[in-house]
Amino acid sequence: MTESKNARLPDDDVRAAMRLMSGYIDISVDDFREIYTLAHEHALQRLFANMDVPHLMRRDISALSPAQTLTQAAEQMALMHAHTLPVVDEQGRVLGDVSEWNFLQGYGADTFFSLVFRLMAHDQRFIDYCERTTVAEVMTTPATVLPEQGCFIDIARAFHAVEEKRLPVVDAHNQLIGVVMRRDFFERFHWDDWL
Repeated sequence: MTESKNARLPDDDVRAAMRLMSGYIDISVDDFREIYTLAHEHALQRLFANMDVPHLMRRDISALSPAQTLTQAAEQMALMHAHTLPVVDEQGRVLGDVSEWNFLQGYGADTFFSLVFRLMAHDQRFIDYCERTTVAEVMTTPATVLPEQGCFIDIARAFHAVEEKRLPVVDAHNQLIGVVMRRDFFERFHWDDWL
């Protein structure tokens, strides 16, 4: 990682910083800039060590099949304590994902509580809807996925783009190989080093 022209510290700022240092230092502005660049690279490597997909990925994964009914999908999601699960084909390639939102939207609700009010009378229509509707009919496509060798920026961008708590990790053939949990990502971040 080298300093780009746009990110380069102005010479006046470097000289001002050098004057503020106690004691005498005998280095040029270019030497200072090189030390700064190396220190900056080292700090980034230290702060973001193990903050890439290979280090955060969990391989104990569960996925849905497009042919499953929503009833089966809900049971599987409840067992996994998952708000979202990827949908994969027979070869394990990620086709999309199903989240709580897909269940809500499929029944014309936009929040969990609006759904609760609709179902308070044990609505048979909702039960029928879940029994006859497959995962393939409601899944969100394309799924937001992480590449197997993804870096910190890939993870941050993906979690920023979607409100999911877990993201599937795929290999070069789009086959599911793991998941990265939002919770793991933030727990691994060294907040004390930034505050």
